[in-house]
Amino acid sequence: MRGRSYNLENECTRVALTEDIDISSFTCGDNELDEFFRNESRDYEREMLARSYAFITDDARSQPVAVFSVSNSSISMTALSSTVRNRMQRKIPNVKRKKSYPALLIGRLGVDVRYHGKGIGSQVLDYIKYWFTHPRYESICRYLVVDAVNEKDVLRFYERNGFKTLYATEDEELSALGKDGEELRSRVMFCDLKQWRLSRVDGK
Repeated sequence: MRGRSYNLENECTRVALTEDIDISSFTCGDNELDEFFRNESRDYEREMLARSYAFITDDARSQPVAVFSVSNSSISMTALSSTVRNRMQRKIPNVKRKKSYPALLIGRLGVDVRYHGKGIGSQVLDYIKYWFTHPRYESICRYLVVDAVNEKDVLRFYERNGFKTLYATEDEELSALGKDGEELRSRVMFCDLKQWRLSRVDGK
């Protein structure tokens, strides 16, 4: 992984966020995210809607550094305009093009405020990319998707990590959602895992 001031994999262990994992001290600065991981994530797990994980420090404190949730998803081509659909499928051979493509949704992602500014959010995304493109992983998906809060800093963060907006403009996305004239609170963004994996092989 890229060099940062804190090496997540060297300092922490990824664990499933079960009831015996104490994250009561975790706060990412967003009350809704904190509430989800502390209290709601188990309900999502029980209903088989999402699974959450935490990176816990390997020292005696077992302090939660970052948490995230993932679930299966897809990108439906039939729901997209022809312009967006053509852009999405340019790098997929004609004979392999489908009405929808498997994806992994990153539903929530938070980094404890004590570890902000250390590149940990990017390391979590890198970890997920490696994890779900590893040959030993039992399933496979073409894309990572996220509903990113429609704020410049958030969008730039995902762009720096290889994500693109599914729709070129906010107006185009609002129109696709049937919400013309409304405020767009989040943007759908995606990362093409095949292209990401090829870029790693090519050393780009």
